[in-house]
Amino acid sequence: MVTDLSHRGTNPVAVWGRKGWMLVAVVCAVAIAGCGTASTGQTSPDAVIKTVEDFAGPDAKVYSRRVLVENADDGQSRWMPMVVACKPEGGCQVVAPDGVGYADFQSFINDTKLIKPGDKVLGAANITSPGEPLQPKTFTKRAHVPWALYAGFALLVLLVAVWLILQDFRRRRTGADE
Repeated sequence: MVTDLSHRGTNPVAVWGRKGWMLVAVVCAVAIAGCGTASTGQTSPDAVIKTVEDFAGPDAKVYSRRVLVENADDGQSRWMPMVVACKPEGGCQVVAPDGVGYADFQSFINDTKLIKPGDKVLGAANITSPGEPLQPKTFTKRAHVPWALYAGFALLVLLVAVWLILQDFRRRRTGADE
C-alpha cells in the first residue's frame, strides 16, 4: 500500500501527525526527567556491599582507595573512602560511600551528592584500573545546570508541538469549510 503525501504539503505536523509530535514531546520530557543521580549524600555500608555484589558478584575483586576532599566553603580537608569493585572477567566500577556505583572517577565527581560544587578532590584518575601505577589528579566539582532550564526546554518543545498541532487542525478545518 502506497500513501500519497503530496496533498499534505510540507507541514511537518501533517506528515508526522499529531500523535507523532506528542510522542516527540513525551520522549523529550522522559529523557529530561531521567537525568540525575541516585546519590543520597548519606554514607551507607550496606548499600556499598549490595552495589558491589550486584555489579561484580560473589567472586568480586574489591579494593579501597581514599580520596582527599577540600571543602570549597572553608578550605577544610577530609578523607573519603572509595571502594572499587572489579568483575572476575574484567571491568571495574567506583562505589561511593553512599552505595552508588560509577563507571569512573569523573562520573563520581560529576554526579555525587557527597561533595558540593566547587569542592576539590584529589584522587587517582585511573582508579578503576587495578595493577596500573596511580595517576593522581585534582578534580573540581562543577555546578550542574539547574532543573529549571531542563524543565523550560521540555515545556518549550511541548508548546511548539501543541502549536503545530493547532495550526494543522485550523488548516484542515478551513479546508473542510470551503
